[in-house]
Amino acid sequence: MTLVTPRDRTTPSVVRARGRSPRQFVMPGAVGLVVVLGVLMRLHSASALWLDESLSVDIARLPLHAMPDALRHDGSPPLYYLLLHGWIALFGTGATAVRALSTLFALAALPVAWVAARRLRDAATGWVAVLLLASSPFLVRYATETRMYSLVVLLVLLGLLALQAVWQRPTWWRLAGVSAVCGLLMLTHYWALYLLTVTGLVLLVASVRGAHRRTARRCVVALVAGGVLFLPWLPSFLYQARHTGTPWARTPGPGAVTGTVADWAGGSSFWATLLVWLLVALVVLALTGRRRPAGVLLELPVDRTAGVLTVIGLGTVVLGVVLAAVTAAGYSPRYSSAAMAPFLLAAALGAGALPGRARTVVVGLAVACGLVGSLPLTFSTARTQAPMIANALSAAVQPGDLIVYCPDQLGPSVSRRLPASADQVVYPTMGRPELVDWVDYAQRNRAASPTAFAAEVLARTKGPIWLVSASGYLTFGHQCETLDAALTAARSGRQVVVPARRSYTEWMQLTRYP
Repeated sequence: MTLVTPRDRTTPSVVRARGRSPRQFVMPGAVGLVVVLGVLMRLHSASALWLDESLSVDIARLPLHAMPDALRHDGSPPLYYLLLHGWIALFGTGATAVRALSTLFALAALPVAWVAARRLRDAATGWVAVLLLASSPFLVRYATETRMYSLVVLLVLLGLLALQAVWQRPTWWRLAGVSAVCGLLMLTHYWALYLLTVTGLVLLVASVRGAHRRTARRCVVALVAGGVLFLPWLPSFLYQARHTGTPWARTPGPGAVTGTVADWAGGSSFWATLLVWLLVALVVLALTGRRRPAGVLLELPVDRTAGVLTVIGLGTVVLGVVLAAVTAAGYSPRYSSAAMAPFLLAAALGAGALPGRARTVVVGLAVACGLVGSLPLTFSTARTQAPMIANALSAAVQPGDLIVYCPDQLGPSVSRRLPASADQVVYPTMGRPELVDWVDYAQRNRAASPTAFAAEVLARTKGPIWLVSASGYLTFGHQCETLDAALTAARSGRQVVVPARRSYTEWMQLTRYP
């Protein structure tokens, strides 16, 4: 295994003329333009906070002593929420303010990626890596979302730098850096455990063969030692593993791995599909591409550096998907943020196998596809219909009215936009709407009775009832429709105030029962 590849000594040196050719400014100018566009796309999103973002804010704004228990019921590790807690104390809870923390992590990842890729091969590879990350629709999306995924990408890149430093000179301080990053990753997102498992297996292989066996063994010890930082959180993790899980997502099928790579490129649009093929082609070139006088040939053996990055990237996805399928757990491609950075770095290595003009064309096309695919993320409001619902409620709700959310997952994104004095409850617990209790979620919902809940709601208020509802949520079946029917029968009618618009990712309907 090689984490740092020396430059090819057979490459002819470049003789510089006294005067600078205009072509010498093309690459820096192009990189600068793409980075500026990528930064601008990361600075703003027109969409309001959806469920996951609203939950992040509502947990992070709690007093520090209340956060551990809230996170136990949420199913997440604590690091991102602690950082967001301090960020909120400085900048408030507005959508732009809370998303700015993710933007900061995403911007910090760009120079770290340049350094990591330059150490892998050369400065040109570093610039290609920056271009691919800056234009990535996946990274643009999560740079504008109040979640931990851009922090995960930054930590993975920092971990790669730490491993590179150890590979060059395995001092105790450098090994401690590897341990620190591993511990922070585990405290940020649990999918980091899959990444570290695959990385550990790669290092174990290197520890029994190759010229760096002793260094590889030390790295394995450093990875394991990173678990020390995770130990205080271990009881909460074990509780979450038994009681929370991912009841909101479906178990992945056979196409989840390829679907994840497609999601890294932005989804299923023409531009995303083209970007997928370009990235895969670059990774193949990184693995087996050799530049020869007759052209670029695909030859064995596989390039070790590219092989390590590809195995870590795709191996993490495969491991996570397989375990989710075996345990019947839910899966979403955003969980794979830990695996994306190694994959993009492998693609950056592949660009080095192409001649200069071909490299410019391929990388330029990949960047163009990424930027075009990222544009809707900046200007679209389609993440949630919550502002539409909240505006209608704010304009019409009077004292004595009761707002009901079915399912409870609609509560956080709407309630954050309503006055604190509004009387609000969620189905099926009659609890407050700011947080969702994921503990034994499926069992609780299966045992719920919409008719009994309707009777409780009707006994609570004689005034108008407002139902914020949506169908198709896992574990609820047709319970929200049954609740709607029970309220309609009891109040002798209903009025759909805001119809559901299914063009929104988080769509919902507002119904009034007079």
